[in-house]
Order: sequence, then C-alpha cells, then structure tokens
Amino acid sequence: MNQKLNELLDLCRNNFSEDEIEEVKEFIDVNENNLALETICAIFYEEKKMVSQEQLELIKSIGANMTISPQKWERLDVLK
Repeated sequence: MNQKLNELLDLCRNNFSEDEIEEVKEFIDVNENNLALETICAIFYEEKKMVSQEQLELIKSIGANMTISPQKWERLDVLK
C-alpha cells in the first residue's frame, strides 16, 4: 500500500506545496495509510485544487482497498 501511496504522492508533486507533500509523507512513513489518503483528498478539496483523471483513478484504486468513504474523492473537482 505504501508503494501505491508514494506513487500517488509523486503524481501530486505539481499540485501540492512542499509542506503538503511532507505532511502526507509523514503519514506514509509511519504506515498511517488511511490518514495519508484522507489528507491527499482533503488537500485537493480544501485548497480547491483540480485533480487529474490519472490521480483520481489511483485515489479510487487505493481507497477501494481501505475503509475510507468514497465521498472523500467523489467531491473532488476533476480536470476535464
């Protein structure tokens, strides 16, 4: 799971600040995978950042293997 989250975080490098990346990385490093994914979704949502289709598909794929509500990613604005 950490590998997939790190892959997602790499895809977010153009969207996120260094502080945002570091915050998520800290959760991944201590195996807080649910918090890492929830934080990624929260950053996109709260900061009104657009998520690419590729990012969204990876978020969905990771989230499907966790106990995270799909509402976390269903509310994100997707680049067309």
